[in-house]
Order: sequence, then structure tokens, then C-alpha cells
Amino acid sequence: MKLFTVGPVACYPEVLEVMKHQMFSHRSEEYKKLHLETVELLKEFLETENEIFLFPSSGTGVMEASVRNCVKRKMLVCVCGSFGERYVEVGRTNGKEVEVLRTDLGEPITPDILDEKLAKCRDVEAVAITHNETSVGLINPLKELAEIVKKHGKLLFVDAVSSMGGVDIKVDEWGIDICFSSSQKCFGIPPGLAVGSVSREALKKAEEVENRGWYFDFKLFEKYQRRAGTPTTPPIPQIFGLNKILHLIEEWGGKYRYFQLYAERNRKIRMGIEKLGLNLFPKRGYESPTVSCVKAPKNIGGEEIYEKMRSKGFELAKGYGPLKTSTFRIGNMGYIEFKDIDEMLEALETVLAELKEN
Repeated sequence: MKLFTVGPVACYPEVLEVMKHQMFSHRSEEYKKLHLETVELLKEFLETENEIFLFPSSGTGVMEASVRNCVKRKMLVCVCGSFGERYVEVGRTNGKEVEVLRTDLGEPITPDILDEKLAKCRDVEAVAITHNETSVGLINPLKELAEIVKKHGKLLFVDAVSSMGGVDIKVDEWGIDICFSSSQKCFGIPPGLAVGSVSREALKKAEEVENRGWYFDFKLFEKYQRRAGTPTTPPIPQIFGLNKILHLIEEWGGKYRYFQLYAERNRKIRMGIEKLGLNLFPKRGYESPTVSCVKAPKNIGGEEIYEKMRSKGFELAKGYGPLKTSTFRIGNMGYIEFKDIDEMLEALETVLAELKEN
């Protein structure tokens, strides 16, 4: 089965090979070396001097950590799809008051509407933004949104789960306080590891917040970071994998060449989709560079297309949430070659023809 999913994605062979490494203690000198090197590689990749913590979880764990550590009472969540809605739910189930800035599905969060909202919600402590909304295949203008958040003096949390590794994120330059992602997306590693950069301002805020919990306590992670470790057992194979892909990206020409590769894959898929007479769901100009959310043709459900593509050896992704039946998604994250894209598009053309006949 060839994977064009939105995560977990196909993994690079070199990554899978290095993950076979025999285990050692997470308190050993061998682990400390691996930990420190991986953290430094991530700092360079994200252009940050902030702390970078390695979490034994999915990205949602760090999402919850941002709320528990850095919000005393109230936050603002920007919502343009299902994962923004998740941030709202995480905030409220952790006892916080959550203001919501919501757009229609397919519409981005824009600087002007965020500025207007923050002018009315002066008492929020932080703003959460989903950079790349996987459910609708939309990317928000993060740099410009970050400028608005900082203008209003708020902490900025960024869910970069399906963007980190696929597009450039300048953590320090843009003033991002918490920026997190997961191993099973753009880095092309099996699931089980989340990474998050945490600013000095966020760590200072954590000192003031009571009931931060234990498992995701930023101050506890900071303490163990000084020992080149983590509070609990980390997913060592995935850290080996992350270390390897970061080295490979440098060997392949650096991160901007890697981002260009993602853009080329995405462009090839989108051009193929258009040739088949299909359209993408999000507003033009805000299409995700890592996942294409495609409108299903009239009288054909997105789930039907997904199942028929599986029967031909291609795993796409179903539509998500309210778009479950009206769309399907094609990811271009992880280990995908251009010939795989050609084969997938040929299969999709056949599937559409077969479904229209029925």
C-alpha cells in the first residue's frame, strides 16, 4: 500500500534503518549525547534559542501542555477547522475560559479579524493558532498573525503538527512562545514523539500557574533538560529517527531545499487534481503545502473514492469532521517519490471513471 495519508505517513528507509538501533538507558551517556544533538539540530531548524522539549506523546499532548502550563484563566483560540475546535475543547476541559475566533470552513484566519478580536478581548492571556489546518487543507498566514498577537502583548501558541518540517517557521523572529509538532507528519518518522519549543516568557508564565499537572509540566521538563534528559522514558527509536532525518535534510541541501521538495510534490498533486476536473476545498491562495483537501464530484462521496483507491493500493485520507462525505484528502508528507504521485493520479483517474459509470 502506498501512503498518501495525512499521518502517520510513509517513513524514509534511512530513518527506519537507524531506528533498529539497540536500546540503552535513557539516563546513559549514550542517550544524553543523542538528546543534546537532536535538540540542537531542532533549534537550528526552527531558528530559535528557546528550549526545545521532547515529549513521549502525540502533538495533542503538547497542545494540552500549553493550556495547563501557560493559561491561568482565559485564552483565545482561532478556529478554521476541526483541529482548532480540538484546541477549544482542550482548553475548556482543562477548566479555562476560551474565547473563540471562528471562520467559515475553507476561510483562513486573517490579521484584520484577529486584530479586531483581540481589541475586544483584552483579558486573554494567550492566543492559539493552527498553522496548517489538516482537516480542510488550509494554511494560515502565521507570520502576519504572529505580528498581531505580539502587538497586543499576548503569548502565542502554534499548532504546527502538519506544517513543521514542510514549510519554514522562524520561531524567534516571529515571536512564537510555544510551537509544537509530531514525528509522524512532515518529518516522516513513526508516531510516538512530539517536539515543542517553549519560550522564556512561557516558562516564566508557567511559574505563576497552579495545577500544571505532572506529565507535561514545562518546569519539570526544563529541570531534566539541564541533565540532557526527560522526566519520563522517551521514545528513543523515534528520537534516533528525528536525528537522522535532520541530518539527511542537511545532506540533501538544507531545509529550504527540503521545503522546495514539499512544494514541488504538492504542486504536482494539485495540477493533477485540476486536470481531472476536481477542485480544492479551501479559499484560493491559502491551500496547504502538505495536504490537499479535494472536493468530491457531485453524486460521488469522498468515502467511496477513498475505499476504491485503497482497493488499487493507494491509501489517501478520508474527509474529516463536517467534510467527511464531501471531500477526500491527499497528503504529500513523508517518504513519497514523484513516480508514486504519477501512479496515484492515474489510479484516481480510473477510480473516478469507474464510479461515474456506476
